[in-house]
Order: sequence, then structure tokens, then C-alpha cells
Amino acid sequence: MSEQIICYCRNVSRETIEKAIKDGAKSLDDIRWSTEACKENNCKDKHPEGISCEHEVKKMIIAHHGEIQGPKCSCCG
Repeated sequence: MSEQIICYCRNVSRETIEKAIKDGAKSLDDIRWSTEACKENNCKDKHPEGISCEHEVKKMIIAHHGEIQGPKCSCCG
């Protein structure tokens, strides 16, 4: 079974993002620096559904920590 990709601009999987969150990432900046996700400005262009990764990453952080800290990621403005 293949991994589900969340960030198409950097090819970052759900599993990688979940590990970063479990290891303490509480913001999109934390995710960006620990996983390389959200470092380009073209997620919407590369994602098959034409969406950015920000919404899904935020949902993952909130599900684990109950809230999200910090600014938006660079790929989502």
C-alpha cells in the first residue's frame, strides 16, 4: 500500500507529517521545518484536486493538539 501524499509540492506523506506532530510540531512553521512540507508556492498546481496542503495539515495538528499555533505556511499564503 502506498503512502498518502499530503504536500504535493515536496511529496510529503501523511505518515511523515503525523510523526512530526507526535514529535511536538504545533504549527505550520514547525511542520515546514521538520518535514519540508509547504516550502514551495505551488501545492495547488501540483495537487490532483487543485487544493493546497494547508487545510489538511491544520486539521491534523488540531486533531492531535486541539489547536494550532503560528502563521500560515508559505505555499498557501
